[in-house]
Amino acid sequence: MILIVGWVLALAPAGVFALIFALAAKMGTAAAGALLHYVVTLSLVMLAFTLAIYPIVAILGRVGMGRFAAAVAPAQAVAFSSRSSLAALPALIAGGRDRLDFTPPVTGFLLPLAVSVFRLNVPMAWVVGALFLGKLYGVDINTAQLAGLVVTATLISFSVPGIPSSSLFLFTPVATDLGLPAEGVGILIALDAIPDMFKTTANVTSQLAAAAILNHRERARET
Repeated sequence: MILIVGWVLALAPAGVFALIFALAAKMGTAAAGALLHYVVTLSLVMLAFTLAIYPIVAILGRVGMGRFAAAVAPAQAVAFSSRSSLAALPALIAGGRDRLDFTPPVTGFLLPLAVSVFRLNVPMAWVVGALFLGKLYGVDINTAQLAGLVVTATLISFSVPGIPSSSLFLFTPVATDLGLPAEGVGILIALDAIPDMFKTTANVTSQLAAAAILNHRERARET
């Protein structure tokens, strides 16, 4: 299996080039602008979502935004550079334990569980990706389909592994069900290096935020 995966990784750049070449031949220079627009849009959506988490934690978790920012910053740095929420887990635990005074059950059980199954970026990333591919290939996606996509993405997000671009590998059958070409997902994967940095950062921020909120409720029950 390791040998086969190695072959796939070695051939992947050629396959992605072929997909993008065919698209560029069809659309011309407009293809480059469309691809750049997708990368910028998805990155900004993830950044806006990440920033929106801070006041939520302040309100529901009773943690000051400055204090939360200091606690989550090391994990965000790891997530942004590695594109893996699993790699950021030690930094999340250290931030929660040392800066936010999490209880042992929260740091020892809840945070690892959150990193394993909590992927809030998936529904947003899938909707942006589906709308982009729909516009790129001339496929109309109605509101009902988008609503179903959000529900499907939310359910599937619990099984997404914490590795780079993992959610897009699960997006292919959903995309084809929407009438989108499967090769379009390959283009999304090829473009995902920069957006995935922001997606992973949003993930680890939301994971620590969820732990902070539950930690506050646990301490409130104890008192």
